[in-house]
Amino acid sequence: MTDFIDPVLTFIAENPSLAGLICFLAAMGEALFIIGLFVPTTVVLVGAGTLIGLGKLDPMPLFIWTTLGATAGDAISYWIGYAFKDKIKSMWPLRNYAHMIESGEEFFKRHGGKSVFIGRFVPGVKSVVPGIAGMAGMNFTRYTFVNVTSALAWTIAHIGPGIIAGSALGAIGQISGRLALVLGALLLVIFLIVLLGRWLILIILPLFPNTHSAIVGWFARREDRASQWIARNFDPAHPRSAGMLASALLLLICVPSFFWLVGEVAPGEPMVRADIAILNLFDSLRTPVGDKIMVFMTSLGDGVVVSGVTIGVAAYLFARKAWRRGIGFVIAMAGTAVFVPLFKLLLHRSRPMELYAGADAYSFPSGHATLNAVLFGICAVLIAHDLSRWAKASIFTVFATYVITIGFSRIYLGAHWMSDVLAGLFFGTAMVAAFAFVFGPIHNEKIGRTTLAGIVALTLTAVGGWHLYGNFDKALLTYQPRTNTEVYTVTGWQETGWQSLPARRVELNGDREEPLVIQYSGTLNQFAEFAAKDGWQLPPKWSLTTASGFVEGETPPDSLPILPRSQNGRQPDLVLIKKDPDSHKSGRWVLRLWPSRYEILQSGALHPLYLGSVVHEDILRPMGEFSGPRTDRHVPGASDNPATLIPGAVTHTRADGTEVVLAISPDETAGPSKTETPKANSRGR
Repeated sequence: MTDFIDPVLTFIAENPSLAGLICFLAAMGEALFIIGLFVPTTVVLVGAGTLIGLGKLDPMPLFIWTTLGATAGDAISYWIGYAFKDKIKSMWPLRNYAHMIESGEEFFKRHGGKSVFIGRFVPGVKSVVPGIAGMAGMNFTRYTFVNVTSALAWTIAHIGPGIIAGSALGAIGQISGRLALVLGALLLVIFLIVLLGRWLILIILPLFPNTHSAIVGWFARREDRASQWIARNFDPAHPRSAGMLASALLLLICVPSFFWLVGEVAPGEPMVRADIAILNLFDSLRTPVGDKIMVFMTSLGDGVVVSGVTIGVAAYLFARKAWRRGIGFVIAMAGTAVFVPLFKLLLHRSRPMELYAGADAYSFPSGHATLNAVLFGICAVLIAHDLSRWAKASIFTVFATYVITIGFSRIYLGAHWMSDVLAGLFFGTAMVAAFAFVFGPIHNEKIGRTTLAGIVALTLTAVGGWHLYGNFDKALLTYQPRTNTEVYTVTGWQETGWQSLPARRVELNGDREEPLVIQYSGTLNQFAEFAAKDGWQLPPKWSLTTASGFVEGETPPDSLPILPRSQNGRQPDLVLIKKDPDSHKSGRWVLRLWPSRYEILQSGALHPLYLGSVVHEDILRPMGEFSGPRTDRHVPGASDNPATLIPGAVTHTRADGTEVVLAISPDETAGPSKTETPKANSRGR
């Protein structure tokens, strides 16, 4: 996986001025009037700070560029407000965000000139306050002073955390680059989910300001009881209609998504192959330190911890005489606890590893993901009830991060397939939405939000700490990586075993791609040496120089880097290219060898078995200005498969007519790949 990250880091490191320009544009874009809602500045600046922490960028130029961008953006917004005044409220599409302009005006009235400084750090108003200052006619000299000083502080606040994160990832990377990649992937997943939620609330919904009223009006004109009930409860004038509408939409999305996944995990479906590929990907990224982190998180999601927090929350609700919410909470948790094992018994889907007994031995859906989503989702609903939307967003972000991390740990540890966790999150979210829909409108049951949050935190800490203290070492053994290697003798492999190996490459999304026409056992160096005799060579590495070849119309085929491809979640261990011998053609052959879970017992030693594809890429040159590789042949001829160059290679024909070459390295001095013979495993990876 580092093959994907290193080119990006190298590109930025070689172009610091370009990185500064990107930060300038991002900082300016977020400060522009209303437009700033659409600009993902946080990910850009935190990412830039991370690269500084990793030692890839010089901090001072980036700091200057970002500060200038923030200053310029606010200055432009001030000018827009100064030039157009109140006309802004009636201009399209700004009129769809009138509520935000009104919030900015209230903020400016309350804080005066210092709102320019404060507002830069307040979500929801930071993209409108400079324009409001212009509309109010704030003195430009005074505004400029506040603008520059706030831009300095804002830059530090955004780049600083990235520098800390980059330094931490760099330190972790010194221990293990794979661990740093896993943690980075987790943070990316959480960030994207939070970002999508933010865009939905701030950007998408305001674009349809009259849709809510139109739908409610349609139901109000109907005379049946159901329509009248919907019209009353979803009336925009109703103080809780927006929350009920959001809950109803979540139900309409999550319930069908759950049952769609049920159909997608049937044998032979692409989702099943995608699950295996993703499991292999995480297997390749596992490290001892990463295992400890993920076991810690997955243990916090165990049944004993969930039960402890459930009892604590239920006891508090009943003690406060919040009878309906308390009963609803207990019904939701008990119903989920019954539903999960019953559905597992109904579906009978095997886990990636043998873990539990009884109904829990089955996999779909993930009990950890489902129960924790319901428990902490309902807690978030109760704590965030009747708060401002930004307070709600913050609370749901914290709880969602916790639940997603637990689900992530189940996939990383191989305890569940990815689809199991997704199904659990969908069902859990649907249960939370149903709870919010039914019990959200209740306003006569007073609950201390701070007290409830404290009970959740204290119970989780006490029960989780006790559970971890007594079971952490045992859990580490339970979730330790499983060996799933199958061993063939040379004869068994060449006679019949080759037919049981994958015939086609499997993408991460489960799609079957080009045929795997090579099965090779031995050292990669020796394979490359034999292939070199027929013109095969290593491709150029990714860099600014090689990447620029894609935008030049005269780039030779052997000067373009290779686009990455995975096989069942694994990255290739060897990539070779061969330019077309005919100078009138503009193409190349590309060979990739991926590691497999098979090994060949040869001369008393175990040798890894690699699976390979050989495809032909034609270099397209539209308008003579670009060079783009396009795969036009997925199956090579006999003379184009370099495995045939190895002495003793054997060719077999599959049922679909494709030929696969079996080859063994003649170098029998290569050491064994493992010190002991692993047990065969039947999970089909």
